[in-house]
Amino acid sequence: MNRQVIGGLYMLGSVFAFSCQLAFLKHASLALDPLQVLFLRNAMAAIFFAVAFAVTGPHRLRRGRIFTLRVGLGFLAGFFLLYANANAALAAVAIIFHARIFSLTGLAHLALGESVVMRRWLAMTTGFLGILLIVAPDRWDGWSLGLLAAVAAALLSSGSQIAVKALTADNAPLTIAAYTQLAFALLSAGPAYSVWRTLQMSELAVIAAGGISGGLAMLAAAKAFSLAPASVVSPVDNMGIFVSTLIGWAIFGETLSWNVAMGGLLISASSLYVAKRT
Repeated sequence: MNRQVIGGLYMLGSVFAFSCQLAFLKHASLALDPLQVLFLRNAMAAIFFAVAFAVTGPHRLRRGRIFTLRVGLGFLAGFFLLYANANAALAAVAIIFHARIFSLTGLAHLALGESVVMRRWLAMTTGFLGILLIVAPDRWDGWSLGLLAAVAAALLSSGSQIAVKALTADNAPLTIAAYTQLAFALLSAGPAYSVWRTLQMSELAVIAAGGISGGLAMLAAAKAFSLAPASVVSPVDNMGIFVSTLIGWAIFGETLSWNVAMGGLLISASSLYVAKRT
């Protein structure tokens, strides 16, 4: 089978796994404090990567300052994403978080000196208008903290991914992921302790499934980009919007409002253009 086709299939698997992670963690957040869910998710993912790390053999992490930046931004992004996931519709959160490609492209231009032509700036502007269409309330006092948290998560995640890109010059993807998840688990332990309550086995199983799904999503995405060019693989990521919408409707009974649908179409079309020109 063609390497590009295989790469696209790996990316499709990554999209499905990431959407499943959001669904598992949203379900867990219905009964548990998001801080406890965040720690348990990070701990499960850390165990997952520790096992993978042990199989391949440990490696020393290089470029500690950039790693510290990656951990700080990534940890905050994870916190805001989990808060958004617990307090807003799954489809809207997935759409907004998916739009991080726009801020990621802008940051790559500012921090890494990557060239961005005017047509891509216009596409990114269109995508940001799609975000505004989803987030803007019908009245001035109706701002959704969940949706605003999703925007914050997308922006912080973009900065974190720029740091990851810098780290990959001297570190293997698995090395970065394993150390990152361990740091996330340690950072989230204290806040989780303050709201801790005894878990039911079913709750632990759901969070474990979320952590494993997140780990599989990261590994599948890394494999996809190793097999095929970004211009081929990245557009597949658009499927995450539709998978999350379907899961939100089927499991949580969520309906898609007109502004979320229109914003999703603007973001999907704009991100497709940006990805094809990357």
